[in-house]
Amino acid sequence: MSLAAWEQALTQIEDELDAHEEAVRSGTATVVPQWEPPTDLGPLPAPLADRVTHLTSRIQLLSTFVQYQLAATESDLAHLERQNGRPKSSSAISLYLDSSV
Repeated sequence: MSLAAWEQALTQIEDELDAHEEAVRSGTATVVPQWEPPTDLGPLPAPLADRVTHLTSRIQLLSTFVQYQLAATESDLAHLERQNGRPKSSSAISLYLDSSV
């Protein structure tokens, strides 16, 4: 295929990545489907190599960020489960003072 076809495919990937980055920022992220290239796309034209490298870096950064967020959430949930499984050491107790005595 032509340079124009590759540019169109890369623009589509960039638009989808922009949407996924926004979803992560807003907390509405969902599963990202695997990109399926057109079967007749052909080899990557050399003038687009830098664009693909930049795009790959963005994807890796987003993936790493999401992995850290998942690990932090897992840790927070484990901490809450541990806290809910045992009595709290500083439980509040209601006290009443009879001022008529």
